[in-house]
Parts: sequence; structure tokens; C-alpha cells
Amino acid sequence: MLRIRAVPSLSLILMGSMDWLTTIIGIVYFGAVEGNPFIAGITQTSLPVFTAIKLSSTIMVALLFYKAEKTLLGTPDKSTRAFKFARIVLRVAYVVATVVLLFAVLNNLIVVVSAL
Repeated sequence: MLRIRAVPSLSLILMGSMDWLTTIIGIVYFGAVEGNPFIAGITQTSLPVFTAIKLSSTIMVALLFYKAEKTLLGTPDKSTRAFKFARIVLRVAYVVATVVLLFAVLNNLIVVVSAL
């Protein structure tokens, strides 16, 4: 059974995978260029390396979020201000990461649709 705390991590994996897929489609079929300057050179030389970096980093970030929440929920005293603050920070970080990936996917889709 899927635990509720895994859902945010799965949403990060889904959005990261969609970012990768739309980037690949844009590059291969429409001549798009990766906007991230740290990885743009890799997309020009090796799409398999780009794929490995993109998908492995996506999975690692999602697993780190999952582990952070699992560790946080293992705290014996959940009534402290520190616990509540940490939980809010973690949730905000999930939302920010997901929204950033959503904007990346939307940008990629706009580039692809504009090229049609």
C-alpha cells in the first residue's frame, strides 16, 4: 500500500521525469536547447549522459525528501515548536520543488508547441 508520505516524493519523480521527457523531445525533434547552463553542454554531446544525470538526480532528490519526512515523523515528541517548524519547512520545500519542475515542464511544452 502506498503511504501518504511517499506521495510528494512520487510527484517530484513524476515532474522530474516529465521535465526530462519534454526536454528530450524538444532537443531531438524541434532543435530546442537546454536552458540550464550547467547541463546544456551535456545535452549537446550526449543525451544518454544527460538522461542518466537528470533521472538519477530526480530520484535522489525525491528519496532525500522521503527520508527527511520519514526521519521527521520518527520524532518521539511531535508537539514541539521545532517539530512543527521543520514539518512546515519540509512541506514548503516539497511545494517549491514541485512548482519549479512544473514551470520547467510548462516552459518545455511552450517551446515545443511554438516550434510546431
